[in-house]
Amino acid sequence: MLEDCFRVIRLPLSLAEFHRLPRNPAYKYEYINGATWLSPRPKFYSARLDLSARAVGADAGIELDEPVAIRRLEDRDWPRLSRLFSASFSRVQPFASLSDRRRIEAARSCLRSTREGRDGPLIRPACLVALDRARARPLGAILVTLVPPVDLDDFWSLAWKEPPPPGCVERREGHAHITWIFVGPLRAGHGVGSALLAHAAEGLRELGYSELISTFLLGNESSMLWHWRNGFELLSYAGSLRRFRAMMRASRQAEKSLGEETPSVDGGNAAPAGP
Repeated sequence: MLEDCFRVIRLPLSLAEFHRLPRNPAYKYEYINGATWLSPRPKFYSARLDLSARAVGADAGIELDEPVAIRRLEDRDWPRLSRLFSASFSRVQPFASLSDRRRIEAARSCLRSTREGRDGPLIRPACLVALDRARARPLGAILVTLVPPVDLDDFWSLAWKEPPPPGCVERREGHAHITWIFVGPLRAGHGVGSALLAHAAEGLRELGYSELISTFLLGNESSMLWHWRNGFELLSYAGSLRRFRAMMRASRQAEKSLGEETPSVDGGNAAPAGP
């Protein structure tokens, strides 16, 4: 769903301005016919948190003046999350390049996709909201879904190719995945996101899950650092050039070994079979 929010951007800049333009790794930058063109080239990385080896304390500190409550997501919360979502990602690509109106629409579409199960079935005990206790206003949320049981060392997509089987969440037939975690810009950096993660981890452990995976976009440094700070381990990137070269070397070595093991056949000197 996130890929659908990217747009090609055209900027009427001089060549000198093009060379001074700050770069974002989610885009390809080209200067064509007197204009600058930014074409989406998003690159996603995944990380894993071992829930059994490293317990995430549910008492993670929240450094805010007002009391904060964390509870399970309820149906009545969804309509109130769109503006919070939009504000949380207003400086993060691809949402930062959208107008306010289009960013709200994108937020609603992303949340609707998750709510309707297009990102995988919701793991409800791990879907939580953080609320300002005084006003019962949402400050942040974490939405965890079940993605297919792919090989985490070699995968290209976390989308279900077929409808998930009934009861797959309870039977843990897949990987728990943070589809969205967001905190309002005025509350970000105060531990709300880490507290949401801690409580979600507790809910997952109660269901028998031993790990939690997550995905972040290259260029979103705040997300990358948040994952690192909370103990996530970077997973292999299937599109890595180094990985591709290693696979090619292994393939050539296997072909070479097979050729050495195959006996040569000399039809002219072959001895007749039998007495």
